[in-house]
Amino acid sequence: MFLGEYKASCTQGKRVAIPGKLRKKISGDTVIATRGYENSIVIVTPEHFETLLEGVTDQPFISADKREATRFLLGGAHELNVDSQGRIVIPESLIEHAHIASDDVVFVGLGNWIELWDEHQWEQYRAQMARESVEIANRLVNVND
Repeated sequence: MFLGEYKASCTQGKRVAIPGKLRKKISGDTVIATRGYENSIVIVTPEHFETLLEGVTDQPFISADKREATRFLLGGAHELNVDSQGRIVIPESLIEHAHIASDDVVFVGLGNWIELWDEHQWEQYRAQMARESVEIANRLVNVND
């Protein structure tokens, strides 16, 4: 399970090392990166990619929501090689999607997936979550009613 928040730096070539505690949970030398929500990049192992797509791919093709979610997640997906030092190269299309404007990024472990954020974007989003945490919790409770 991926857990925690880790700061890292990208090189000019958009190469970044996956933090050691997250890297230990990756078997093999390939990960899949795709567009995430809230301007993040989602990184998963190939084994967990299908789990990530549950609820999308099992919808009928005639569903416009299925087609749009499939375009967003699968159309933006890239298989990335993890080198011997645990580094990956982030494709330019994902850099643009996540608004990564500096070399400073944040990896966030979220169970079966990792999110990669521009550090400034992450700090803003985290502050917003802190302000809205009670409201979010109440919405989740009401979903189960």
